Amino acid sequence: MKKVILFLVFTVTMSSSLFAQKNIEKKVNTYVETVASKITLSSKEKETLKTLKVAQMQSAFEINKKYEKGTPELKEQRKASSKNFSKALINAFGKERALEIKKASKKKKKKN
Repeated sequence: MKKVILFLVFTVTMSSSLFAQKNIEKKVNTYVETVASKITLSSKEKETLKTLKVAQMQSAFEINKKYEKGTPELKEQRKASSKNFSKALINAFGKERALEIKKASKKKKKKN
């Protein structure tokens, strides 16, 4: 009986992890498509951007899991994760190209 319960817990944990992974991949693909629709990216740049964004999204997922919503710690950790992503972009693409990518990734705000 214990083995069955442990197996069920393990299965639920794995399925939620796989669901989160698929969700991350979907968001990353949307992010890269948004950037690519606004600026020209080589296939190598797309792959590098995907790799960096996946790492950032996984970090954000772990942070959201670890800290309670609305807490200062959560905001601080998210900010640190965002800074790390920006630094990684600069290291991978150079400052000017990283700024282009960041600018292209932002959604235009609708005016009322």
